[in-house]
Amino acid sequence: MTTQTKTPRKSKSAAVKKAKPTKPANANPEPAATSAFQSIPLNNLTLSPKNVRKSKTSEADELELKNSIEKNGLKQNLVVHSNGKDGFLVNAGGRRLKALQALAEQGSIAKDIPIGCLVEPEDDATITSAIENTHRSAMHPADQYAAFSLLIEEGRTEEEISLKFGVSVDVVRKRLKLARVAPEIFEAFRENDISLETIMAFTLSDDQERQLSVWAMIKDGQHCPAYMVKSRMTENTYKANSKLAKFVVLEVYNEAGGTITTDLFVDHDNTYLNDTALLERLASEKLNTIAKTYQGKWKWVDAILELDHDAFRSFGRVYPQNSEPNPKHLEKIRKLKARDDELRELEQTRDFTQEEHDEYYAIDDEIEKIEAQIKDEQPFDEENQKHAGVIVTLDFRGNVEITRGLVRPEDLPHLKTENDDDDMDNDRRISTPTSSLPTPASDTAAIARRSEGITAGLASDLRSSRHFILRAHLSGDFTVAFNAMLYTICSQALSHKYLSDMPVDTAVNSYYDVNQKKLVKGSIADKMLTSMKLDLRLEWTNLPQPEDFKALCALPMEDKQALFAWATAYSIKAQLASDDRPNKVIEEIGSQLDVNVAECWRPTAANYWGTVTKAHIASVAKELISDPYAHERLSEKKGEAAAAMETAFAELAPTTSGLDKAITDKT
Repeated sequence: MTTQTKTPRKSKSAAVKKAKPTKPANANPEPAATSAFQSIPLNNLTLSPKNVRKSKTSEADELELKNSIEKNGLKQNLVVHSNGKDGFLVNAGGRRLKALQALAEQGSIAKDIPIGCLVEPEDDATITSAIENTHRSAMHPADQYAAFSLLIEEGRTEEEISLKFGVSVDVVRKRLKLARVAPEIFEAFRENDISLETIMAFTLSDDQERQLSVWAMIKDGQHCPAYMVKSRMTENTYKANSKLAKFVVLEVYNEAGGTITTDLFVDHDNTYLNDTALLERLASEKLNTIAKTYQGKWKWVDAILELDHDAFRSFGRVYPQNSEPNPKHLEKIRKLKARDDELRELEQTRDFTQEEHDEYYAIDDEIEKIEAQIKDEQPFDEENQKHAGVIVTLDFRGNVEITRGLVRPEDLPHLKTENDDDDMDNDRRISTPTSSLPTPASDTAAIARRSEGITAGLASDLRSSRHFILRAHLSGDFTVAFNAMLYTICSQALSHKYLSDMPVDTAVNSYYDVNQKKLVKGSIADKMLTSMKLDLRLEWTNLPQPEDFKALCALPMEDKQALFAWATAYSIKAQLASDDRPNKVIEEIGSQLDVNVAECWRPTAANYWGTVTKAHIASVAKELISDPYAHERLSEKKGEAAAAMETAFAELAPTTSGLDKAITDKT
C-alpha cells in the first residue's frame, strides 16, 4: 500500500511555536497558529473527541472504503491536532483512520506506516471537523455508475474495477446494469426525478425500447413507484416460481430454447421466463400427456392450464360407488382421532410441549390426506362414466390436480338427478350444478377478431368505451337499473340460468353442502321456503329473452319485492359466528331479522353432541348448566354424555331434564 503526503514547507516546531504577531484591535484576525503537513506513524493516531461525525455508516460502506484504500492507497490526508504528548488526535478523517487501523490489524499494512496529516491547532479542531462534514457533497450514484461503464469502454474488466474500488464483482455488475438503462430514464435518475428502486426495476429488460415504452406510460404521473415499473416490465413473463414454471421445470424450458431474465437487485424470486408462448406450450403438452391416460374411460377429458376452482361448480357431479374403504386407512384415522382427543384433554391440564403442539396441529392434515386417498380409490359406475368427464389442471403449487365425475349441463338430461326418483340407487345419482357460470371453453370470438386484425388490446378498448357509455346512462335511471338487477338475480335463483346470459355481472350462487338435502328436508326452514315460493310470480321465467325481461318489468312492485327478497336470501352466504373472520354484516342481518334458532334447530346426539369431543361437551355444560353436571358428563361414555346433552337442550327440557327453569331458559 502506498500513502500520498505533501512535503511540509515548515517544520513542526516552527508551525507550533511561531509567535503570534501583535495587531491593532480593528485589524482582521489571523489564525491562532499556522497549520502544517506532516507524516505521522499510524500507531500515533487516535480519533479526536472533537470529531463531530458521531453517526455510524453501514458496514458495506466501511468495507468498500477499506478495500479501496488497500488497493489504491490513501488519496486524502487526515486532519489532526496534538494530544499534548507524543501522539495526535484525528478530528477530520475518522472513517479513513478506522479503515487504516483495520488494515493494520489484519496485517495488510504496517502498524507504524507513515500517514500524511495536516496538523492544526486544537482550537480549530471542532470547526474543521464540522466544515469537512457539512460542506462536502457525495458523488451522485448515477455518476459512479456512468464511471464504471466508461472504465469498461476503456478496456477494464469487471474484476479490475472490483479490485480498484474495493467492491465485489456482483456490485460492479449491478452498477453496470443500471448504467445501461435508456439515457432518458438514466438522466431522470441523475436529476432525482425517480428513485434508485425505480431505475432498478427498469433493468428487468435490456431492451431500451421496452424501457422507454414503459417510461412513457408512467413518467407524467405524480409518482413512478418501482412496483408499477416492475409490473409493466414483467407483464409478459412468468416468474420461475410460478406454477407453470414449476410444472414444466426450468431445465426443460432452457433446453427448448427459452430465455430468462435475472433481477440482480433482489435475493429471491428473481428469475423471469421471457418466452411465455413457449412455456405455455410446454406445459400444455405435458398436461395433455397426463390427460390421455383417462381417455376411453370417460365421455370427455380436458387438460386446462388455468382454471378457477369456482368453475367446477358449473358442472354436475357423479360420485364414486359406495365401496368399503381399506380397513388400514380407517384404522389410521381412528388412531389419529383418538390421539386428537387425548391431546385436547391434555391441553386442559397443562401447556403443550413443542412436540405435542406440532403433533396436535398436524393431525387434521394427516386425516385429510388419508381421506383423499380413500376417495381416490373409490370406483365409479361405468354407466355414469359414459356421461361424465375429467378435468386435468394444476393447483396453485404447480402440482397436477385431477377431478373426475364432472357432468356438463347439456349432458344432465341423460342422467337422473338427486331431485328425481328417491328410490334410485345412490351410485347412479348426479348432483346438479351449483353455479350459473358457464363451463370452461375457448374464446372463439377472440380468435375470429384476431384473424381480422383486431387485437385483444383494441377489443378491450372498444369494450371499455361502450361499457362506460351504457353505465353513464343506466346510473341515472333507477327503474331500469332495478329491473336489470332483479332480472339478473331472479333468473339465476329461480331459473338457474347462466351468468353469461345475464345483463349484470352479479353471480347468484346458493350455498351447497353434500349433506344439505338430508339436513334440511322437512325442517321448519324448508317448509317456510316451500310456502313462500308458491306465492311468487314466476310465469315470466318460461319466456325467451328478452320477452322474459319485459314481462318482469310489467309486474306490480309488491310482486317484484317478493322476488327480490327470495333471490337475495337464495344467495346469502353461509357461516358460523366462530368461523375465521366471519362476515359481521351477516351476523347483523340475522339480528335485524330477530332469528330464533331454537325454533328451527336444536342440537341432538345425531347432529351435534355425538360428533364433538367430550371436552367440548363438558365445556358447554359447565358454562350453561353447572360444574357438577359437566363433571358427570366427563365420567360417562361418549354416547351417554351425548344423550344427556340432547335431553338438556331439547324443546321439552323444562319437563324432562330435571333442570331448573333458569338453566333450561339458557339451553
